[in-house]
Amino acid sequence: MLPFFCFICYNQLTNPMKEAQKEKKVRTTATKRLFRFVDKAFYKSQNPPRETAEVLSRLTVFRDITPSPLFPDARLDLLFRDRAPGDKYPVIFHIHGGGFSAGDKSCRNFYCAKLALLTGAAVINVNHPLGPEETGPIPLRSLVQTVNWVKENAEKYSFDLNKALVTGDSSGAYYAAMLSAIPSSEKLQSIYGEMKMRFGAAVFNCGIFDLVYSIKHPLPFGITRGVSLDITGLKPKKALEWEYMPYACPVRLVTPEFPRSLVIYSKKDFFAKGQAEAFLEELRSNGVYAEEFHSTKFLDNHAFSINLKNRVAEDAREKAFSFINSFFNGNE
Repeated sequence: MLPFFCFICYNQLTNPMKEAQKEKKVRTTATKRLFRFVDKAFYKSQNPPRETAEVLSRLTVFRDITPSPLFPDARLDLLFRDRAPGDKYPVIFHIHGGGFSAGDKSCRNFYCAKLALLTGAAVINVNHPLGPEETGPIPLRSLVQTVNWVKENAEKYSFDLNKALVTGDSSGAYYAAMLSAIPSSEKLQSIYGEMKMRFGAAVFNCGIFDLVYSIKHPLPFGITRGVSLDITGLKPKKALEWEYMPYACPVRLVTPEFPRSLVIYSKKDFFAKGQAEAFLEELRSNGVYAEEFHSTKFLDNHAFSINLKNRVAEDAREKAFSFINSFFNGNE
């Protein structure tokens, strides 16, 4: 969950932060400052040191692998538990959230470790370029290269590509949805790059699925302007005319080839209210198998399921683990 009282704290901090950024001449946005603040404020609660160390001690972990020389900072972590010799690992491709401008794979260290431990999968926890420094198709081009690394290293790490699932929260869910759409479209691959494998399942956690809707329905605190700049490099009005916009809204790119899906969302989502419902409707109208889990209270808001001390969040995670294990076990 993204706690909304942090908006007040954030606004109190923006003036000195703005001055510091001016001195350093670093390009930034309101959303980047906000989500960096959230990352720092809630890192320990999402990655409790003792529990994280205990889970990681039961796994094999490779840190900071560079999947493509084209994007040297877009590194990945690979986590898996021991399996019998010759057994292949199902794959979970995890993309962190952070409002398109913040976040890091380390912020989901504990969650990804639990995924590896409880599902038996090889979890690939990835970074990607962030806005507003890198906008347009660049982050997705990086992610496509990372997906291709999975394909190219399947034999080395015993990946079972017939059991590959993509997941992410918030902006990570947006990117997961885009990666679900790209393999079925020559046009998308001409923009984002050839994607050499496709995912058989997906878990979308509180995603933004319609950029046009988000830009046309502005939010306070400069959030809409920031998101627009972080994704497109353009202010909202200009962003609606962005050349890539027709190819950057997952809700408009759903086809029958989309992977079987679990959509986790909040009915009261401050950032993306109604977008998950529209996305689910598109999935089902295209004949895509889709399950859902949603919260109904305002305090169980955007990306609520990453809150480790919340009953509804725990239920959402249990639903996700059940969905993932059902897919890996071949259950229809």
